[in-house]
Parts: sequence; C-alpha cells; structure tokens
Amino acid sequence: MTAIPLSRLLAVGRPDDAPVADGVTFARFRADVAGNAARLKGCRRGLLVAADGYWGAVGLLALLHAGAEVTIPPNAQPGTLAALSADGAIPVGGDLGDDLGGNLGPGGEGMAFAPLDPETPLTFFTSGSTGEPKRVVRTLGMLEAEALATEAVLGRLAGPTARVHATVPHQHVYGLNFRLLWPLVTGRPFASAMHELWETALAALDAGSVLVTSPAHLTRLAGIAPLPPSRRPALVLSAGAPLPEPAAREAAAVFGTPVTEIFGSTETGAIAHRRREAGDPSWRPLPGVVAGRTPDGRLRVGATHVEGRKHVGSDLVEMAEDGGFRVLGRADRIAKVEGKRVSLPEVEAQLRRSPLVADAVVLTLEQLCAVVVPSAEGAARLADIGAFRFGRLLRRELSAVQEPAGLPRRWRFVSRLPDGALGKRRHADIAALFEESALPEIVMPVIATHRPTAPDVRAVRPLADGVELDLFIPGDLAQLDGHFPGMPIVPGVAQIDWAVTFANTHLGLGIEAAQSLQVKFRRVTVPDTLVTLALRHAPARRRLTFEYRCGDETLSSGSIGVEGIAP
Repeated sequence: MTAIPLSRLLAVGRPDDAPVADGVTFARFRADVAGNAARLKGCRRGLLVAADGYWGAVGLLALLHAGAEVTIPPNAQPGTLAALSADGAIPVGGDLGDDLGGNLGPGGEGMAFAPLDPETPLTFFTSGSTGEPKRVVRTLGMLEAEALATEAVLGRLAGPTARVHATVPHQHVYGLNFRLLWPLVTGRPFASAMHELWETALAALDAGSVLVTSPAHLTRLAGIAPLPPSRRPALVLSAGAPLPEPAAREAAAVFGTPVTEIFGSTETGAIAHRRREAGDPSWRPLPGVVAGRTPDGRLRVGATHVEGRKHVGSDLVEMAEDGGFRVLGRADRIAKVEGKRVSLPEVEAQLRRSPLVADAVVLTLEQLCAVVVPSAEGAARLADIGAFRFGRLLRRELSAVQEPAGLPRRWRFVSRLPDGALGKRRHADIAALFEESALPEIVMPVIATHRPTAPDVRAVRPLADGVELDLFIPGDLAQLDGHFPGMPIVPGVAQIDWAVTFANTHLGLGIEAAQSLQVKFRRVTVPDTLVTLALRHAPARRRLTFEYRCGDETLSSGSIGVEGIAP
C-alpha cells in the first residue's frame, strides 16, 4: 500500500475498507478522529495518555486536527500528570471510551480534513542531565520523515499487509513511531492492545507479522519452544538498550528470524539499525542520516528528521570501516535500567525534594542504588521505623513521579556523603558503601537483610459480609524473585496466600491452606501499586471469595473452600 505522510493521511484518505486495527476499518477510524476532533475543539493543549493503541492513534490525530498542542507525558504516574496539567493541559484518553471513543462528539460527521502543517510541534520528555526531565519538541514533519526512513529499510522485510504487534507502550518515541505511526503511514494494521506477557504475544503472532519489543522482554524467553512456521514473524524489532548476545541467539531460535535492533533517542528518533545475525555488528545509519564522531568521541548525526538537522549525543562511538559505527558507552549519567532510560540526576533531585532527605546520590550496581543523607526530620523517622521501612517510604514518595525502573532497590543511609580531593565525588567511594564487608563508619544502620513477603495495609473497611483492604505492594517483595527479571509480576500463588492470611486476620476464619479453590486472572498485577482486596465470607456455602482491584478494574478474583470452618 502506498505510504501517506501523517499530515495528509486523513486529507488524502485510504479505501474505506482498509484495515487499521483489530477489525477497525479506515472509514471507522476517520469517523472516530472526526468526532473526537469536534469534541476537542478549543482545547489548547492535550496530554496524550491513552494506553490502548487504537485510541492513542485516534487521540493523537484528533488533537492535531483540533488545533491543540500535543504533549506525550514521560509516564502516566499521578504526580507527573498533575504537574503537566497545572497550566490547563487536558489529559486525553486516560480510559478507553471515556475521553475518546464511545459516543462521538457533535459536529464530527462529514468533517472535511485539511492537511496538517508539517511544522506542527509535538512535545516529548526524556531523562535530562540536570535533574529535571528534559522537554524535547519535535515536529510532525520529523516524525513523518522518520517513518518513511524506517519503511525504506524495514519495508522489504515486512510485507505490505503485515500486522504489527507490540510489547512496548506508545508513550515514548520508539513505541509511538514503530507501534503506531509507521503502520498508519504505510497502511499496515496494528494490534490495539500492548502484550504484557509472552503467552498472549506469541499466541497473537502469525506468519509474516511484525513484533515491536525490547530487551526487557527478549531477555525472558528461556524455556519457550521455537514457534512453528505458521506463527513466525517476519520482523522482530528491539530498542531501548543493546540486546545481549545470548538473548539475541535465543530470540532468533524462538522466532525463526534474527532480531533487528533500532538505535536512536527522543531527540533524534530512530537513526540507525542492525540485524543481529551473528556477533556484534556495527550500527548502519537509516537513509538520510549522516553519522560522524566529534573530537571528544561522541556521536554526531545529521538527518532531515533531527531538530536543526544536526545533533551531538552522549554516546561515545568509534566509526566502523563499513560506514557504520560502534557504541562504546555513554558520556553522561543516563542509565539503562530494565531497558528504560533513567536519569540519575533526576532521581537524586526528586529525592532531595523530600523533607526527609538532605542529600542523595544514585548509581547503578546491577540494580538502581541510592545513598541518602537524611534531614533532621528524616533521621528521627529513620530511628523510629528502621532503615528497611525508611527506604520503602522513600520509594513510595518517588513512585508518584517515577516509573518502577526509576525506583532504587538498594539503600544506604549515611551522615555525610564521601567526597574526594577538591570536593569531587568518586563513583568508587559511593559504590564501596554497598560492599557487605567493612562498611565505612559514616554509614548509619543499613537496610535489613530480610525482605517483605506481604503488602502494606493502608486502610481497612468493613463490608456487610466481609472486609475490604487497601494494599500497597512494594517492589522488593521476596515473591518477585524470578517472576520475572526486568518486568516483575506478582505471582498468583502470592495473591491467594494473601487472601487467606488477611481473611484469617480480619474475618477470624482460621484457614490453614487454600483448598478447593477457583481463580481467574484478568490482568497482571505489578509491584509498587496500590490495590484493593475485597474478602467476602459466605458461611452457608462454606466459601471465601476474593477480588483484587486497581481502581475500577478487576485484576484477579476467585473463591476458596473453607470446609473446616463451621458456618
């Protein structure tokens, strides 16, 4: 199908029956954009927070055709959205069918779409080196050029009607371009839902499809059998961090095709690619991209889809003989944690905003680690609740503005930070605080070696036939080990155990073990989340029912036999 730039997609149009997503035709897509553009008319700035891919695409084009400025928040954490909404920006698409979809707004029928201005700005955020998220403005024309450059390289690998699946969200440049914009521009249908588990992702794939994924997922393929030819994708894309060689080999064996990696940044978009057929090949610039090296060794790129057409990044590189380049490391303090960019200065600055913290430094030692100097108030709290719970308290504060990857997992609390000559802080001195032997004298009582096995109870409310509890599930639960690295998920057996434990505590049931149980898992439950657990006892039926919810969404539910308890 002919590629159509996003700025002219609705003005030029495609056949009414052309597929867009999950059985949705282009005619329906056009109507949904028209109706919601009418609803959003007069909106000055919109925050695109739709989690569903289809409604994310509708929301993006509706905001653009309504004349609104579009901002893609760095995450959907409450604190982040509150800060970005302070000047009147409207979150769009928070829930399927609420802000977008469902009833179309008035005046959208038969709307005539004029081409959009390619210079229309879109605002993204990336991890900055100053302690604050860096605002990056890219134009619609830049995103179009990136999508066309992507098609020039990948179009020969993916058929014109290949369905695009993803395990990554569209709330960042990589996910937005490869999960939504590239399919829209080239006419390929895409899956609305993001696959959170390999079970659903692999079941959805068919021969010739495209999978947009990341190292956080591709490093968790151990034990999965190779796909049969009828389900092998034609193209597997990965970005966000270099894919380790063992994971690249395992992915090729499972999917029957080598992984194609994408290199880029929020500032530049995709600028290079490499196909992991063997070893560690160099990165090859996309069409229209010129790559070079600055005198201090950093990557310099020029491209039509780069702001100002030139950009000097923080990656140290060496130029390869084949015209590509090899990445040697980063020159700044942006760390890759679980495949996500985390600004260490940003996390430090957010910690210092807490009244409990006087100073802080963050580093990566396989995990994200933090060394904190408590304030007077923080020192008193530390002495009262201990280092273990104090670290969890700081994690909860950070969770309002940081995604799980940006939450430190190891903590040290000190009376002062170790400084070297001329006041310079050395990484080795900070890292030494995490050595288990001979901790320096400046270290206060450090984090306990035991780890929690149950969530924190934040509130308890009686029900007519049971009890309802608000639970915060911490990210350092012992049950999360191995389930799964890089993308922790609360095991179902832990949820059942908690239901029994809290039923015994709050309903006095005395259940020794969960027997004769039924359970249904509707959505995955992730750590660092506040959930509600409803427990109801039906004595006549000798059953305990439970339901875990996050907001209005049911995560899991089931029932447990209580045969040994008298009615």
